[in-house]
Amino acid sequence: MRNRIWTELTQSKHNIEFTYIYSDQQRGVLRIFNIIILAFSSAGIMGWKIWENLPLFACVVIAGISLLRLLQPHLIMNEKQLKNLDDIHRFYVDYYNQIEKLWFDFESNRITEIQVTDVFFELKQQETEINLIIAETIRSKPKRIVEKCKKNSDEYFKQVFNV
Repeated sequence: MRNRIWTELTQSKHNIEFTYIYSDQQRGVLRIFNIIILAFSSAGIMGWKIWENLPLFACVVIAGISLLRLLQPHLIMNEKQLKNLDDIHRFYVDYYNQIEKLWFDFESNRITEIQVTDVFFELKQQETEINLIIAETIRSKPKRIVEKCKKNSDEYFKQVFNV
């Protein structure tokens, strides 16, 4: 059971790191996307004098911006999905703290193997609820972010647990 708790502890820390970094990246993408849409929309309105000699080009730009706006939910996360990421992050912070407490209680022999098993599986049951939100929200796990999270988690465990 000791190894199982440790594995869950490290995985939950990784999930905390991932949701934080992924959420931050997705918010940046959404911000840049909105700035580009706003800039092109404003340029279309403000620069009408420039566009009057190039009506076909102006129509193509306006059509392109409209198409991007329609495709936005399929290309980048929306506010609801970002809120879901925040909820997932909060869940894993709480979950990590509970698993860590269980780890310390077990390591210091404050609870028995039977007690730790019961508590552990009660905690695991909580995770099933968030898995539905995860499946709906996180479409892919970019390799670069996963590697960065692993590095951050490993450093954390070296500093805190000396492993």
